Amino acid sequence: MDKTVDISLVCLSVTALYLFLTERRKTKPPSPDDTASGRAKLSHLRRVFLTANLLALLADWLQGPYIHRLYTFHGHSEDNIALLFLAGYVSSCIFGSFSGPLADKFGRKLMAQVFCVVYGFCCVTKLSGSLWVLLLGRIAGGISTSCLHSVFESWYVAEHKIHYFNQDEIANTLSLLSLWNSNLAIGSGLFADFLVRDLAMPPTAPFMAAIPPLVLSILVIGIFWRENYGDKNKNLFEMYKQGLKTIRNDRVVRQIGAIQALVESSMFIFVYLWTPTLSSGSQSTPLGRIFSCFMISIMVGSFIFRRLVSLMSEEKILVVACLTFLTSNLAATLIVNQGLPEACFFCFLGIEISLGIYFPAIGTLRSQFIPENIRSTVINLYRVPLNILTVAALSLVKSGLIEDRQPIFLLMTFLLTTALLLADNLRQLRRKQSTMDT
Repeated sequence: MDKTVDISLVCLSVTALYLFLTERRKTKPPSPDDTASGRAKLSHLRRVFLTANLLALLADWLQGPYIHRLYTFHGHSEDNIALLFLAGYVSSCIFGSFSGPLADKFGRKLMAQVFCVVYGFCCVTKLSGSLWVLLLGRIAGGISTSCLHSVFESWYVAEHKIHYFNQDEIANTLSLLSLWNSNLAIGSGLFADFLVRDLAMPPTAPFMAAIPPLVLSILVIGIFWRENYGDKNKNLFEMYKQGLKTIRNDRVVRQIGAIQALVESSMFIFVYLWTPTLSSGSQSTPLGRIFSCFMISIMVGSFIFRRLVSLMSEEKILVVACLTFLTSNLAATLIVNQGLPEACFFCFLGIEISLGIYFPAIGTLRSQFIPENIRSTVINLYRVPLNILTVAALSLVKSGLIEDRQPIFLLMTFLLTTALLLADNLRQLRRKQSTMDT
């Protein structure tokens, strides 16, 4: 497995570098009507947003490769590990959904800072082997993850629109976020491997290394961000009500939410499955380098998105992402029990490439169709069915009803097939709307 991973790491790196270099040659110059001051303001906004968000994401990625191994290091059984993963998703579903309305009402800047504090506490709990302390950490992690994947984006989109920047530049910013996020994740995987495998440190080391980036993120947010809000005159109940009304009455918003729930629940189930699938009980599996391969694959996917966005609509790109995820997952479903970890590894690379295409596509669509005054609320409402689906799947593992991983991959195939059908329906719906508008 080591040799396969190392060769894949080199090949993927060369592919990403080629895509990066050829893309730079095709970059278009700014349009004549762009003022120098406008470009400077947009560049500044991007810098302060990307710096704070990427530092927060770095802290998250540092924990990715060794979370499953950490729990086994503390002596917990597979049942307890499933319970710990479940606790995070249940927390995100129940408590995390409050972070959206709170951000809209009390400020996105404030909630981004709250994320850094809560996630730092989550990292510290990993030092304990107590199941109850680790459960508390997973609950805190579930709350903070909801902030990470909604509040930062909502703050940026609001600032972008407040300054009346070109709407198309949002897609470029989110694509840059995906690109640099992948770079950070690659380095995180290699650094985590260096700490645990090369320096022979315990699996708690990457979690402690995640704390300094959180401190830097909260400083950048505090110094360079200004506060913005959704509709702060409404109470939390009214904001939930308005968010649900928007989802119910707007078919496009509703379908975007359904696709997000189906795709990202499949992604979170995959996060739980990939380590035991590729490790097969071996303690020598290079989890950090495998994680880096996954992240380079996401980078490759983000480059593919940047090329596709000039050729087709975001709705069509979303169809491409769902189809790639479905195909890769179906292949993994067929071979997961055949004792072929290398083959599963290549299928997983296809899954990660699809996610690199998916995230900037879905983020751009959210920026176009979700009303600004309740953006964080709606995004977090999307996460409720997402977490319910994830919890249901992992509950089957925890209860012992499903001991084989193949049925779980088969469940993901069903979810992704539904997502693909909805994405294609969304594409047709938007085409009809565009025809009617003209």
